[in-house]
Amino acid sequence: MLMDYVPVALEVGLDPYRILADIGVSPSQLRNPEERLPRGVIASILERSAMEANCPHFAMLIAERRDLSSLGPLSLVLQQQETLDDAVRTLIRYQHLLSDLLTFSLEIEGDAALVRTQIVSNIDFAPRQAHEAVAAMLSRVFIEIGGSAWKPECLHFMHAAPRSLDVHHRVLGCPVRFGSDANGVVYGRETLRARNPGYRSNLAAYANRYFETQLPAAPPLTEVERTRRALFILLASGNASIEKVARHIGVSPRTLQRRLEAEGAGFSAVLNGIRRELVVRHLLNNVQPLATIGEMLGYASPAAFTRWFTSEFGMSPSAWRRSASEDALAAPAPAPAEDRDPDPAGAQAIEVPTP
Repeated sequence: MLMDYVPVALEVGLDPYRILADIGVSPSQLRNPEERLPRGVIASILERSAMEANCPHFAMLIAERRDLSSLGPLSLVLQQQETLDDAVRTLIRYQHLLSDLLTFSLEIEGDAALVRTQIVSNIDFAPRQAHEAVAAMLSRVFIEIGGSAWKPECLHFMHAAPRSLDVHHRVLGCPVRFGSDANGVVYGRETLRARNPGYRSNLAAYANRYFETQLPAAPPLTEVERTRRALFILLASGNASIEKVARHIGVSPRTLQRRLEAEGAGFSAVLNGIRRELVVRHLLNNVQPLATIGEMLGYASPAAFTRWFTSEFGMSPSAWRRSASEDALAAPAPAPAEDRDPDPAGAQAIEVPTP
């Protein structure tokens, strides 16, 4: 994802080598497509760079330089999928080849289809730049494969909009909705059925065989990690019961609980940890009302959400958000893992069409 980080950082006036050294990454690691950076490092690099350069569209500049070839071997099989639906499901199947920082899911409701992006790393900041980079690259790659027939209806981000969206318009070419309740790319349901003009059945068969036989399988995950990933997907859709998570993973609830206990964990503890991670991100975004955040975390009422939050953090969510905002204003310089949008547009959801 960050192969072009150094030239983009230089372009906006940063010293990329200092930033990388501070975070503990060498430029050669970014240039090597086989290098697996520790989780959270990519998001930290993007957030810090955007802040230091006072450039809220930094992720767009990164995405603008990426194309299908940047996906490596995955590009071979993606460009030989017959429809957009096939391509999205193939991306989800082989997402481990891209990064263990994120996970994709496809959610279809009515006439719309959302390719939801989730940052699954255990980070204590809102990864706005990472979400923008991933969604922008995703939409651009699919347009490169399928042309205008695979163009999204809109990109959705949970954080506030920057004041200027000129670069977003140039890079994305479609409307953008900020202050949304999801991060990802929205397509029309009919668009999923749109055919790939470059599809060739014989090449598709070859690409699929190559992937099945030559490329490494997904690395084995612990049961805790599998549960975490399932929770990131299911909690966002409002149903993260142990029954739903077990069904998503493909085991019985009793088996899931037993495997978690064998790793020294329990379902309730894993769920609580995910809620702690997500609530910090949502509050730092400073966009969604507290009641909405509570719903996104699976609480039936604002009172239940407030009780849980107070027991976990020692203060109400409104007090925590206020304190975090004051700390952000007082901070003289960003730390590597902090995320503060230098150019917020306010706390209301806003849909921005292309000019």
